[in-house]
Amino acid sequence: MSFTFERKINYYETDRMGIVHHSNYIRFLEEARCDMLDFSNMPYSAFEEQGIMIPVLGVSLDFKRHVTFDDVIIIKPFVKEFNGVRLTMGYNVVNKKTGDIVLTGETKHCFTDRNLKPVNLKKACFDFYEKFDNLKNCQ
Repeated sequence: MSFTFERKINYYETDRMGIVHHSNYIRFLEEARCDMLDFSNMPYSAFEEQGIMIPVLGVSLDFKRHVTFDDVIIIKPFVKEFNGVRLTMGYNVVNKKTGDIVLTGETKHCFTDRNLKPVNLKKACFDFYEKFDNLKNCQ
């Protein structure tokens, strides 16, 4: 499955130079990741209902081009690595109008209980484990 998330840039997300401030991209990636989970019938709320959290362990972004107010970006999130306890999501962000790559990046996560103790998704929620496993290598 290939999933894309489209987003228009708001004026308040730009800096004094008129370009999107770098800190906003982390929010954009989270929006895309949550939308992908919804699309895959794994809404974040369903994890929380089962007492499973998905904290972010790290973020890495490589900026290639900038975007400005009113530009539309397309974010393509994908499962890069998954073993049931840890998850690495990859992202490609493209300017819809020009087709230019805006950035590439990844976020690293783990699955935990409410006390932030690691859990194995294969044991805690096999249905979600299978869905993530099927998403691997779908880019």
